[in-house]
Amino acid sequence: MSSPETHPDLHPEDLELLDRLARIAAAVDPVPDEVLELGRAAFDLHRADTLLMSLVTDAGAAVRDNGSATASHIVVFELGEISVELEVARRGEFARVIGVVMAGDRPYAAECRVSLETSASSTTQALDAGRFAFERVPVGLARLVLDRGDEQPMRTPWFDCR
Repeated sequence: MSSPETHPDLHPEDLELLDRLARIAAAVDPVPDEVLELGRAAFDLHRADTLLMSLVTDAGAAVRDNGSATASHIVVFELGEISVELEVARRGEFARVIGVVMAGDRPYAAECRVSLETSASSTTQALDAGRFAFERVPVGLARLVLDRGDEQPMRTPWFDCR
């Protein structure tokens, strides 16, 4: 639902009406899959100068914790000697993405910033001994971008945070 903070010029009842209309439009006339795919492809061009890593592993499991379902899976990407190993754990509407960037068999030690991008946001942090963690990631597609200073950036393909 839209909030008064994001649309301060609209009355709360107008925001509620717009949200209801958006839900109706999504049910009656959803955005075609090919339009969504073209949008993702256009978004990929946003960072056309980056090197694309390859998906090596995506293995998952569902775990029951105190009666609530928690899904967790391991995702590994590689490009040359650089690899990114992730654990994506979903609980409810959010996921936690924790990972490590490796150079061969050691944590990546060079200056590097990692960004987690979704269709709605981008969050960046510095690596800490090759490690990183992103909390409260919205469930859906995400990707990582490694900004390695003077070297060409690397990015992962979109992966599922479900």
